[in-house]
Order: sequence, then structure tokens, then C-alpha cells
Amino acid sequence: MPLHCFHLPPTNLNPSHSHKKSRKILSTQNEKRCLAGQKISRAAHSRISPFWTVDEIAQAVNGRIVQRGLPGPISTDTRTLKPGQWFFALRGENFDAHDFITPELGRKGCVGVIGNRVCADWEKGFVETGGDTLISLEKMANYARSRFHGCLVGVTGSVGKTTTRTMIALALESLGLVHQTNGNENNRIGVCLSLAGIPRNVGFVVLELGMDRRGEIMELARISQPSIRVILNVGCAHLENFASLKDVAMAKGEILAEAKPGDVCVLNADDPLVMSLPVSHGVRKVLFGQRSGCDVRFAAEKAHGGHGVRVVLERNQEKVEFVIPSPGLHLAQNACAAAAVAVTLGVSLPQVGISLSRFIPVRMRSELEVVKNGIKIINDVYNANPVSTKAAIELLKNIDCEGKRVVILGDMLELGQAEAVSHETMLTLCRASHFDLVALVGKRFLTAAENLNLVGERNILYSPDAESMAFEIVQRLNRNDIILVKGSRAMQMEKVVAAIKAMNLCFPHEG
Repeated sequence: MPLHCFHLPPTNLNPSHSHKKSRKILSTQNEKRCLAGQKISRAAHSRISPFWTVDEIAQAVNGRIVQRGLPGPISTDTRTLKPGQWFFALRGENFDAHDFITPELGRKGCVGVIGNRVCADWEKGFVETGGDTLISLEKMANYARSRFHGCLVGVTGSVGKTTTRTMIALALESLGLVHQTNGNENNRIGVCLSLAGIPRNVGFVVLELGMDRRGEIMELARISQPSIRVILNVGCAHLENFASLKDVAMAKGEILAEAKPGDVCVLNADDPLVMSLPVSHGVRKVLFGQRSGCDVRFAAEKAHGGHGVRVVLERNQEKVEFVIPSPGLHLAQNACAAAAVAVTLGVSLPQVGISLSRFIPVRMRSELEVVKNGIKIINDVYNANPVSTKAAIELLKNIDCEGKRVVILGDMLELGQAEAVSHETMLTLCRASHFDLVALVGKRFLTAAENLNLVGERNILYSPDAESMAFEIVQRLNRNDIILVKGSRAMQMEKVVAAIKAMNLCFPHEG
């Protein structure tokens, strides 16, 4: 299908944020890091696995080699440990991973243990550490970071971290090999493992930094030391630990606090809370968004009946248009953030468009699935807060549909004092969108429905948990229906998705 350009208003970019044609926009210090990254990446023909020798492990964690073992990558979970990996035994408030060190772990293929102790008949490698093994893991991460000389990008924000991080990695692939956060491992352990897993021949690393309390982003930024620091937005997430959105913004802004001269901060110019955050002298600001004066601007409209997004990106007098083959207009802002990072590192804007047109949604995040029974599912069950839920509701409203539009929402957790009004606002949006069926899971949405006098209405369905909803909802669906399923991680809304996928092709309500 040929693409038809749509108009972006002319811009007068702020000279303080303008780019020169040579793209020489980094300081000498940061430019050296990025050029080193390109050199490493382009010279590589195959990905070198992040194998750690026993000597490197001992040096990194300041440990003692009790028994030597083969080189291998690092794992902290015996359930997912693969043959050839070292097991790093962590101890938490409610568990001690040392209890899972058994001969069976060795027979499973584990080549060694890093920790305080092993079982009596352990025959594989063992590097003994003293004290808290989480601190030892952090030492390993610091060691790994110190030997990585490429460019590291750190991404934080209330919503869109995983999608944007994936897009950044995709946009940088034209420069060479890129290492990125695995899944949603964006806490202290996850960031440490991501650093420990950096292959020796990659030139770029993209890490996702998450938080649910003040000080956490600061910790992660100190461990990862990003040379490019990205803040996507500030929204109603984890509010139970914060008094206000301003406090959330300050916590997100910790990623900027220790940025050094020569570093780059990529900021959402459309978010006033993001723009209110201080940036140190000598640190370059790169702005993205729809406002005039942004370094990279975007416009978007739905494409292919809402199954895709047509995006126009503009930088200086250059424009590029492309289609992201996934639903959701919010993806355009993620793409703009990724473009801002990529062009800062020397990727041309046309190449960014080519790369992002190949974007595939991350699992369980606005993932459109056409089931063999004829139903379309927007699988967005990984997590939920008011910002992401509003975006998902807009997605469902704008997608072409030959059957019913059905929204199934699970409770949004960790919202603190904003809990009641947030759930009521989402229900009000659903009503205004005129969905054919609104299905609610959890006590918070039930309370919101009661407060809005919606309980008992014909197109409102309620269940206390996902399992109950899974049983109820399949009685009301037909071929060609489009179903949005979303909720906080603890609500286990994937059970509803699984039930819909398992529906028989014979629909009792057809004909």
C-alpha cells in the first residue's frame, strides 16, 4: 500500500538545540565512546557470548576460588538456568537461593556456584563470597561496566520503557550489535544481570531502569553509568510510595543527577514535569515531542484500519514517514524518543524510519493477536496504570472492527490515594467510547462501578478474579470481535487471554 504524506506544521527549531549537518553533536569525550562502540560493533561478525572465567568471577566479586569451573554466563534462577551457566546464589528477605544448590543442579548443567556456600557433595566450580551476595552481584556489574567502552543508554519513565528500549535497540542496529535488557529486568538485580551479560563485542547497550521508591533510579544510574539518559514521561504509577506526581518526577529525575559533562539527556518536551527537572552544566539536552523547538518532532495517525501507526518524524528540515505495523498511536511518541537517541549517535533519520518500520510489539504489551477462532485480542496484560490504560482504551476505540468491541480491565495497583479516581476515570472513558461490553476484574473496579451507578447495566460484567472472568467472558464472544485485555501484573489477566484463545471454533451465538 502506498503511503500518503500528511502535513507537519513548519517549525522554527530553537538554535540552542539545533544540529549541524555533520551530526557532530556530542562532546569529544562522549563522541569517543560512541565511535568506539561503532568500531567494536562493525568489526564483529558473530555475537560472542558473555562467558566469565573463574578468575574473572573471583576478581569481579572479590571472592575466593575454592574449586575451578568452566567459563560460562551468569544466572540467578535455578528454574531457568541453562547448561553451561554459573549460578549466582542470592539471599532475600523470604528466600535463600543457597538452599537450591544440590547435586541435581550440577546434573542440570550448572558449571559452578558463586555464593557463600555449596552443598557437601558439590563437584562443580565454586567461588566463595563473603557477606551479602547481592552486593557481590553488584560488584560483578561494576566490573562488567568498567570493561565496557561503548555507549550505554539508560531509559526510565512511568510508561513505555520496555517498548522504547526495544525501539532504541532496533534503531541502533544499523551501527552494529546492540545488547539490551532482557524482558522486564529493570530493578537492581535485573540491571546487574544485564551488565554482567554484556557480550564482549557489542558497541551499544540499552538498559531499562525501573523504580517503585525514591532513590532507586539513583542506585541504578550509579551502577549502569549511562552516557545517554532518557526520561520518557511522568505519570500515575507507583503512587502508593509517593505523595504527588511532582515527587514521582523528582524520583525519575535521579537519572540526571550525576550526569557528567559530555553525557546526553534525552527528554520529553511535551511533559512539563520532565522539563522541570534540572540538568547539570555541560550535559547536552536533546528534546523530543510534538512541541515547536524539539530536536526531533513527530506526528501520527492510524494506518491500515488502526492495525498500524503512520508516523512522521522531523529533524531540522528533514522528514521521514513510515508505518509501524502495530496498533496504538502512543507508539509514535516511543518511536520519536528512539529516533532522538539514534540520531544523536549518528544514525540518519531515514535509516531510523527503515528500522522502526520493522518494530514488533514486546510480548503482552499492546500485542495484537488474531486467534484461529476468528477473534482479535489486544494482549496488554503485562501491567497497567492510568496512563497506559487510557492509551489502550484509545487503541481499541480507533481500530476497525466488524464485530463487538470488548474491553476487559483488571485492577490497577499501587496507586495510593489516586486509586479511586483513577479507576472511575477509566470507566468513564470506556463509557464515552461506547464499547459493546465492559468487563471488570477486581474489587477496585467494582467499587468504581458502584460509585458511578453502573452495576447491573446490561453491558457491564464483573468478576472478582481473572479465573472467574475467563469462564464468564467466553460465553459472550463471537467471531470478529476485538477484545482488549489489560490489568496490573498481579491480576494475572493472561488467564483471560488463554481462555479466549482456547475457545472452540463453533460459536453458539452465531447464526
